[in-house]
Amino acid sequence: MKNLVFRHKLLAFQVRSFLYFSVYLSLFLLSSACSKISLSQSLSGTFQNAGDKQKSQVNFKEKLRSRFGGTLKLTQRGQDAKTLNPWTSTEATSGEYGSLMFPGLVKFNPDTDKAEPLLAESFEISKDEKTITVKLREKLYWSDGQPITADDVLFTWNELLIQGIALSSARDIININGKFPEVIKLDDKTIEFKTSEVFAPFLRSLGIEIAPKHDVERFFKKHKAKTFSEKQKAFEKYLSIFTKPEEIVSSGPFKFSKIQRGERIEFIRNPLYYDVDSETGKRLPYFNRLIYSYIQDDSADIFKFLAKESDVLGVSPANAALAKELSKKYNYTLYDLGTSNTTNFIWFNLSKNVPKPQYDWFNNLVFREAVSLAIDRKSIINNVYQGLGTPLSSALGENSSFLNLDLKVNKRALAKDALKLLIADGFRFDAKNKILYDKNSNRVEFDLLSNSGSRERELMGVIISDNLAEIGIKVNFKLLEFNNYVGRIMQGQNYSAGILALGGGSNNEPNTGANVWKSDGRLHLFDPKGFQKQPLIRDWEREIDEQFIKGVQTLDFNERKAIYDEFQVTVFKYKPLIYLASPKTFAAIRNDLRGIRKTKYGGMIPDIAKCYRGV
Repeated sequence: MKNLVFRHKLLAFQVRSFLYFSVYLSLFLLSSACSKISLSQSLSGTFQNAGDKQKSQVNFKEKLRSRFGGTLKLTQRGQDAKTLNPWTSTEATSGEYGSLMFPGLVKFNPDTDKAEPLLAESFEISKDEKTITVKLREKLYWSDGQPITADDVLFTWNELLIQGIALSSARDIININGKFPEVIKLDDKTIEFKTSEVFAPFLRSLGIEIAPKHDVERFFKKHKAKTFSEKQKAFEKYLSIFTKPEEIVSSGPFKFSKIQRGERIEFIRNPLYYDVDSETGKRLPYFNRLIYSYIQDDSADIFKFLAKESDVLGVSPANAALAKELSKKYNYTLYDLGTSNTTNFIWFNLSKNVPKPQYDWFNNLVFREAVSLAIDRKSIINNVYQGLGTPLSSALGENSSFLNLDLKVNKRALAKDALKLLIADGFRFDAKNKILYDKNSNRVEFDLLSNSGSRERELMGVIISDNLAEIGIKVNFKLLEFNNYVGRIMQGQNYSAGILALGGGSNNEPNTGANVWKSDGRLHLFDPKGFQKQPLIRDWEREIDEQFIKGVQTLDFNERKAIYDEFQVTVFKYKPLIYLASPKTFAAIRNDLRGIRKTKYGGMIPDIAKCYRGV
């Protein structure tokens, strides 16, 4: 099969990459062996007198001070981010950079997933669960020296989000049945959030990034934006990647420094970040600089890691065994992070923007069921993930406590069953030429898109194309530059079907997917309503809307789980997204990197401000 040939070529190239750098790093390690031995000797021995004890205390302080400085080097798959604006971003890269510069009021414990204060000093929930009172920390500052106050919080929530100046997906997760919370300033440091009814996951919404009111208003004035529509249009350009670094006001541990288009983006430490080192009292972060280098595929990522141009390497299942074998020699540790919470899927554009006859095929449940039956998920797991994966049957990741374990998807391709469904529905199969026709004698054919740079999804596309060819469907698999691809998806235009993966949000809170599943959600990617004159809202979409409303109105976990079990059944039945598989995930991290540990919910770097280079 084509997919197997493709995979073997890719693996051969990756092995050659490792072997090439194996020689290079072996020579380098030999040249530096003496200095390493000398260092270990200087730290060994016992303390025998008061002078030695005093010296050890000095050394301890020096060691603490030595945590500060240096550069953390990471990689980012793809091209430049579309924006640095976290309130309007729709793709993960932009959101990651934006969140780095703009913290929210709360964060979530990486081990328990419980809310903890961030910009907030404290928060208090009323007995009726409808009011949250937030107290801001003292001595909070924007990077330009202006204080962070309750006015910034009110501006972010009332004007950007609730009024809708920011075309933000966050709006989809902060309302119940169209009703937004009331946000009130009690004093310069105290804010009250009131919901009209019980809103179970509302506390999680307080993690939304806080914007600098004075800087956004400066931006509006500069662009002569006075009316609501003018401000909304202008805010789309706020914090574009072309913004001069000195013009960006932020509050996170790192500030935007510069961007080398198509190559990398750099950040520098924010000296006014609120958090401090508990031993020295010096403000965090430890690193002076943070660099994300863009890489297009696994091979480029491996090259950078082995050349010490990055400190962390995401290792695919295909490369896990080799990475483990080389870890001791190259002084890094390979961590098994378990099954990914990212969900991979194929879907059809159900919007009215799609011409006939494709519109009729895609909106035919029998057609979608047949496609799902024809997909060989076992082949995807074996050939894409080297057997280290799990078939997906739900919108929720395998690690979610809300996962409906009763739903099971076919692992092997069931082409005969798929054809039976199609033929019973009026499709005609030319067995001799393996061509499928609809009842009007149109050949069934469509373009399947994905983004370039993801070898995994490229292989999935080849496998799915082969699978569907077995039932006579001609699939033209094409790759697009990521931002081009996202643009088409967001508008529901100029595409028929796609392969994508969704991540982000909390795997432990289904409502973080409301922007995808609510019929008016901004990421309702299988049928975005905003770019159609008279969009269709199907009965099962209304059913999902109701399930998400009920889900946030219920506090008891078991009752909430029952509601979200029903949601997963609805998606499984109507298949607006056809789920594929999730891989096991691995990370290779240099052994001199500190402040890292395996967590249940926060990855390997739970707090980037507390990450540093050790000895």
